[in-house]
Amino acid sequence: MIVTILHYYSSIITIIVKNDNILYVNYTIKTEKFLVVAFIVGTIFFACCTAMSLREKEDMFVICIFGIFFLVGISGIVNMVMWKLEVNGDEITWRSTFGKKRTFRFGDITYCERKKGSVRVYVNGEKLFTIDSNIDKEEFMEDIERRRIPVKSYWANQHKKNRK
Repeated sequence: MIVTILHYYSSIITIIVKNDNILYVNYTIKTEKFLVVAFIVGTIFFACCTAMSLREKEDMFVICIFGIFFLVGISGIVNMVMWKLEVNGDEITWRSTFGKKRTFRFGDITYCERKKGSVRVYVNGEKLFTIDSNIDKEEFMEDIERRRIPVKSYWANQHKKNRK
């Protein structure tokens, strides 16, 4: 029995259910399109400001400030467009900002760590990736809880380290 295809702002989910047990879950987590568009508009604005500053022969400080904001905008756009997390049943494919792909399974995840709304995922004790607080990670966290993967608090871990 196919339940439905749900469409969220940042992910598409397909769930197949048999006798109320989830057999297969397929979804993609990535940055919301609204944030990408906002960064593109801001970057274009700062590119125009930089060009106008150069044309009007403004002070070098002004040109550098606009240029820095432009470069930050470009790096943000690249991150938002490239970073992606795909889940196909038990298989997870993560693509980094620089296009590096890594495939692993939920069973490989040692634990997750929450920090200020973001989630860090650790495989074999080493941090693999972080899902930022501005990305909808609800489906992924439900999968983590269903598979009983430990979710720790970053601040509780830091407090324990400082007490020793």
